[in-house]
Parts: sequence; structure tokens; C-alpha cells
Amino acid sequence: MRGHDTLVAEAAATGLRLLDEATPDMVLLDMRLPDASGLDVLPKIIAHDPSMPVVLMTAYGTVGDAVEAMRRGARDYLQKPLDLDELRLLVDRILSQQRRDRELAYRREREHAQPASVIGHDKKLRTIFEQVQRLAAVGLSPGDRPTILLTGETGTGKGLVARAIHEVLGGGPFLEINCTAVPSSLVEAELFGHERGTFTDARTARTGLFEAAEEGAIFLDEIGFLELDVQAKFLKVIEEKRIRRLGSTRDRRVDVHVIAATNRDLTEAAREGAFREDLLHRLRVLCFEIPPLRERLEDLTDLANHFTRDLGQRYGGRDRTLSPEALALMARYDWPGNVRELRNVIERAVLVEPADELGPDAFASLAEPGGGFAPSSGRIVLPPDGLELVEVERELIRQALERADGNRTRAAELLGLTRDTLRYRAEKFGLA
Repeated sequence: MRGHDTLVAEAAATGLRLLDEATPDMVLLDMRLPDASGLDVLPKIIAHDPSMPVVLMTAYGTVGDAVEAMRRGARDYLQKPLDLDELRLLVDRILSQQRRDRELAYRREREHAQPASVIGHDKKLRTIFEQVQRLAAVGLSPGDRPTILLTGETGTGKGLVARAIHEVLGGGPFLEINCTAVPSSLVEAELFGHERGTFTDARTARTGLFEAAEEGAIFLDEIGFLELDVQAKFLKVIEEKRIRRLGSTRDRRVDVHVIAATNRDLTEAAREGAFREDLLHRLRVLCFEIPPLRERLEDLTDLANHFTRDLGQRYGGRDRTLSPEALALMARYDWPGNVRELRNVIERAVLVEPADELGPDAFASLAEPGGGFAPSSGRIVLPPDGLELVEVERELIRQALERADGNRTRAAELLGLTRDTLRYRAEKFGLA
């Protein structure tokens, strides 16, 4: 069939065997087969994969047959001789619905709150979206678009920018995975899916991220920390736009745009042999660096007001505002955790302070040296009354782990420690 890969089985036994070997997206089932009735084969297909769409076809159809087919789990029913245009429309409709169901299932697993658009007027951000608008004007399908790589410090909003870029390019499914949040042994299954029985507890086949994002985009956050063997397979997907589920012998075509992000220096990682150089070249066809918050302070007021309103509605159902003094205090802070830290600070103030207008007292911690730190200079200052060195060490490790999203390797790099040393000190202080 035009636009689809098809496999033909001339008998029920052959077709049931192909279900395991090929894992089709849907089944067209004849009512009369040499070795069985389609009505008898139908329950076996549904038992094998309850989500498998099956369309029954027959030249001897009756109303009773149609009712029985639907009762046993058929998605639809066609009479021969087949109208090919009708068949094509039916197949396209079923597969489109299947893609929507896959996306919805994945979103239900991974859903988390995201602002709807990028806020601010920073020149660098405007330049990024001007280039994206030019790409959108070309009208390429998702799989034909160049890969986009977003770089920048942790917390700068790379995921938010990725989502906004996707909307400018036409929208559709947008699915994401944090490559450091999933164990390396499971990343491949998350990206490409797996067949039933591939490993322990794999009782059913599972759609991977690439399939679920069909006709949309996949966002790979912290791609710099992918294992080398997965990098090789990922390179193949970008070049050929084909994936293979774990445990399968069959490739599947995907029409997906790839957007990736990292705060790691990939050039240095490639030089050290920790990242494939050929994959790096593929990723940075379009490469955009997201500026840290301290370099876009002209956007601070807009961002702070947005978070205050949004969080005020979430926690209490009313708008909250920031006083001019609170905004002035924020403008003097260096924001090492970037936009993420700004949101967290405001969320804490909204939860703790009852007043509708949040004043500077709600953000007093920004004015303190933070256990001896002057945020604007990064220089350690000993308070007049002294301090507990052990508490400073604990706070540093806590902040490093928070900024690195719990990734010990990255947190150790921020503190100039080895991973083992950081692990020992984190456990000593009871930090997860």
C-alpha cells in the first residue's frame, strides 16, 4: 500500500508468527483463510496485543458477521471487492488515531507543568526565533528538518525554548526525555521501544519515544551524557530516520524532528572520547546557546511577574504581585541557578508569605551571603560573627547537586572533586 510497508501472510499460522517477528501497526484480516476462519483468528491477535487494530475483510459479509467481528474486537469491517481509496482512508485514520493514543499514553506517564511560551525580549533569544521562523517558512516535514542543538547552563530554560521552537515549526506531538534521569540500561528502550519478552517484565510490546513522536518532535535533554553505544544507534536514526525496537528484527520509518540540549561542552567531550564526533556534527546543524539569566536581566521583571501570577493562582487561586523593592533586590542577585532558581525562589515566597504583594522580606535570603557567599562576585566572605565551615561545605554540595539535577558526575565537576569524593561527602551529610 502506498506510503506503508506491508507484509503478506497467506495462512493464519504464518500471520500469527509474523506478529512476533514484525510487530505490525495494524492487521487486515481476511474472513476466509486456508487453515482457519478470520473470526477464530481475531481473538488470538487481540490476546497477543490488545491494542492491535484489526480490520476484517470478506466477500460474503452479512450484518451478523459484522456484529460478531466487532464483538470479538475488530476495529472495522470491509466488504470485497475492496475500494482502494476507502481502504487507504481507513488505514490512515486508524494509524493517525494510534499515533494520538501513543502520544497521550506517553504524556500521561511523563506530564509535568511547563509555561506555554518563552518570556522576555533578550536579543539572543530574538535572533534564535528569527532563524527558526526562516526554517518554518521552508515547510519541511518533521523528519526532513535539521537537528537543533541547544546549549547553555543548567536552569536557563532550554526545554522551554525547545517547546517554543517546536510550536513555531508547526506543532504536533512533543515528547521529551532527560538522558540523565533514566538509567543507561533503559535509555535505549525509552527511545526505541521494545518487543514483548525482550527482558524481564516486558509482558507486552512498548512504543518508544521516536514512534510516539511521529509527525512531531523528540526533545533529548542532556544528550551529552548518553552512553557511547546508544550514541551510535542514535546517529543511525538521525541519518536514516529508521528505528528498531529492542528485540525486533524489523526497522520502522519515523517522521520525527530531533531537538537536543546539553550544558556539557560536547567538543571537549568528543576530544576526550566520551562523545562521538560524527554525532556531534549531526547534532549541531543548527546550534543555539541559551543565555544565562544574569546576561538577560532586562527580562527578569517579566519572568518574575509571570511566575508570581502563575504560582499565586496555583497556590490560592489569586494573583500575587511583587513590590518594586523586591524586584530591585532580585536585580542585584547573580542567579547562578538561572530561570529555574528564580521560579523556585518565587514559589517558596508564595507558599510562605500570606500577603498579596510580596516585599523584599520574602526574598531576604537573596540579600544574605548564603552561608558566606556574595552572589554578585562569587567571592567567599567571612561574616562578622564567623561561620561553621562544615555547614558551608554541606551547603555547597547541596547547591551543586541541585544545580546538576542530582547528577553526581556533573555536581563533582562544579566543585572540582572526583565523583567518589563527592559521593562520600554527600553521604556524610545525608544528601541524596
